[in-house]
Amino acid sequence: MNLKASLICSSAKEREALLATLVMPVGVEINVHVGDARRLLSVMQKDRPNVVLLDFPAADNEAFEQVEAATLRVPGVMVLLVSPDPSIDLLKRAMKAGVRHVLPAPLNQATVQSAVDYLHESESLSSRLMANTGELLAFLNAKGGSGSTFLASNLGYTLAAASNKVLLVDLNLFFGDMAANVTDRKPGSSILDLARQGELIDAALLESSVLAVREHLYVLAAPLLPYRIEVLTPAILQKILELALSQYDFVILDVGRTLDPTTIKALDMAARIYLILQLALPAIQNVKRIETVFEGLGYGQGKLNVVVNRYERNGTIGLDELERATQTKVARTVPTSYDAVMESINEGVPLPMLAPKDPVTHALQVWANDLSPVTLKPKKSWLSALTGGH
Repeated sequence: MNLKASLICSSAKEREALLATLVMPVGVEINVHVGDARRLLSVMQKDRPNVVLLDFPAADNEAFEQVEAATLRVPGVMVLLVSPDPSIDLLKRAMKAGVRHVLPAPLNQATVQSAVDYLHESESLSSRLMANTGELLAFLNAKGGSGSTFLASNLGYTLAAASNKVLLVDLNLFFGDMAANVTDRKPGSSILDLARQGELIDAALLESSVLAVREHLYVLAAPLLPYRIEVLTPAILQKILELALSQYDFVILDVGRTLDPTTIKALDMAARIYLILQLALPAIQNVKRIETVFEGLGYGQGKLNVVVNRYERNGTIGLDELERATQTKVARTVPTSYDAVMESINEGVPLPMLAPKDPVTHALQVWANDLSPVTLKPKKSWLSALTGGH
């Protein structure tokens, strides 16, 4: 079946110049129009294309409103802008308006071919069956400041260092800072920008929305400001996470402390939930409340894992007292190492990079090994080496 593409040139002169040089890509039917963002909706409704290339020489609020209205009315069409502005700001505004990507001006043969290639790649990635399914891990604070963001991001780094492909997903939509724990680079888009794409979300769009921060380590960041968070519905989040699990070995969620239908959907999907606390009475009381909620949600034994952070053996409250109070066995402890952890957070450098011999680094390594054991191949003896292994 042929793909259909619609091109909207900014002037009749631009259209004539394009038609004079355009070579039709194989298997693609193309309609070429003249107009601006106001023409987009009618073209999408009339042509019913797979992709639209909109010449976008000047950006203004009215134009973006027209684009957003069109993508909302006809959500199944991939819209690409062709703009002379290569800035991240324009890309972010475009994505929030429902645009898939921004291609460099001018609108010509090369741009059309890029759009067709992008469409083919998107379909290929979305239909690819992955042999391995990733594991979803959710981190939840029993009380604010318990350290779930630090542990989730640094565990992700440790797993990635062992050649696992890891995606960190920041679900703390109100001022989440998961990315800042592993990089000083600023994400170009957020999980809300991705959620805004609705039915258009596919593996290619997910790939373009994450920030590659280290080898094998990627982040789907929280928004800079918590505007229009209602676009991240339970159904949209499920779609994002299912796609992520087909592309990554581990998907690690920082859930924050808000239990709403969307975060509960994430917890439903998680293989393990790590409930992070420090040994203090308010946190222990919250553990008991959260356990009651999880029982009501039907979570089985083994899904909830209680993790004591900043653990000190001679602290005021012992592990045995925590276990008696909550009727839950502590899954693991992470020792206290205040100075090294604060330096890691302040510099935006994962602790295992900054302090490879720190006791917290060791605890993270043990944790990662439990999730993804290291395989050691036996060394050949000198005799087997001489005989070719026989």
